[in-house]
Amino acid sequence: MNTQLNVSKLFSISLIVSAILGCGSETDSTQLAKEVELEKLRQEGTIIESLSIENYQVRLKEGDTHQLKVTGIDSNGESRDVTNEITWQTSDESIAKINSNGLLTALKNSPSNQGLITISATTINDISDEKQISIADVAAESINLKQVIPATGSINTCTPARVSADITYVDGYTALNSLRDINLSVDENTTAKINQQGFVYTSAAAVESTVITAAIGNVTDQLSVVADPSNLKEINVSFNSEQDSELNISVGDRIQLAAKAVYQNGNSEQTEDISSSIKWSAINSNFIGLTPKSIDDSDSTASFLALKPGTTQLLADCGTKQKITTVQIEGDAELDSLEINDGSSEYSISPLGTIELKLFANYSSNQSSLNVTEFANWSINNSNLVTTKLVNAGTAQAGYRVTSTSNTLGTALITVQYDTEISSVLINIE
Repeated sequence: MNTQLNVSKLFSISLIVSAILGCGSETDSTQLAKEVELEKLRQEGTIIESLSIENYQVRLKEGDTHQLKVTGIDSNGESRDVTNEITWQTSDESIAKINSNGLLTALKNSPSNQGLITISATTINDISDEKQISIADVAAESINLKQVIPATGSINTCTPARVSADITYVDGYTALNSLRDINLSVDENTTAKINQQGFVYTSAAAVESTVITAAIGNVTDQLSVVADPSNLKEINVSFNSEQDSELNISVGDRIQLAAKAVYQNGNSEQTEDISSSIKWSAINSNFIGLTPKSIDDSDSTASFLALKPGTTQLLADCGTKQKITTVQIEGDAELDSLEINDGSSEYSISPLGTIELKLFANYSSNQSSLNVTEFANWSINNSNLVTTKLVNAGTAQAGYRVTSTSNTLGTALITVQYDTEISSVLINIE
């Protein structure tokens, strides 16, 4: 049967090739490639019969980019993402351009009513859809903040929830499900955390109500979200993708952490990744250095670095549940000295310049030094010449970035303490 289908397919394609080559047109090769691809899709039943552009009702301004998506229904009745399979066009390429992957770039603001321009998507078999998108630098008039995951009701404590907003502008245009230019914040007196993509993370052991505020300048809206831990059945943690009740590691080992929660709702269970909500701690924090997962970086992971030999317990808490893992650390790590970068006592940077400091713990044994930058206590000693930021946390490249704040010349004294040792360095701005 498969052989017959393949023969039929090859015969159909050969007829197409013969017909087109016989025409002798200048567009023969292009037309040939198109017809062969069309016949292939027909034989597979995957030729698109309808399509729809999604997430288009947004407000952009000059310099902004926006990723569009197209969903198509094929001749098998299957729905799939065809964003990269279609030909894109904009009604005015001086206003906006769009690449083959559906990424739209606003080149300048549109002078038309509400800044509207038309975008179109066309398949190889000429099935198309078009929508209007707005490109204009106009002030927001109102915000309607709303809960989208889940759409209604309380959220399961520890499980990521999500909010979005509809924004109406003074020219009457309304952007749907958009957080562009919105600043999001939550009550400081709750466990809730929120990032600028609208993901909300909670961890309280009791039912907790959190007020979320959305703001564009002086235009604001608020939404109350209730987190309920009653469905939380258990939490499970993994170490470097493996589940263990006890870890045996060596000084200097870095272990990646992840957590999942099991929820019981009636007779059904569901498992959710709660790595961004979990609270990690250790019975003795001198043995391990913990790095939480950043809610602002989806690619980041929680981890810990084994700093000293001994036994400790790693605690994972969220909602009403806790997971305890015993960690046995082997090795020799008697601290001998601290060293900042290459050990120099001072460094120079230009005004508004930056330097990255790394703190290394040197041990009396032959073991290699450890980068302990993020587990030390740094101080700029009230200097107004510099600002600081921890970078590359959770990696062997962790650093303490020092940046000059102005064109003012001078010297900043940076001190750092790790364990019982203290070190310092001068940063000359010259």
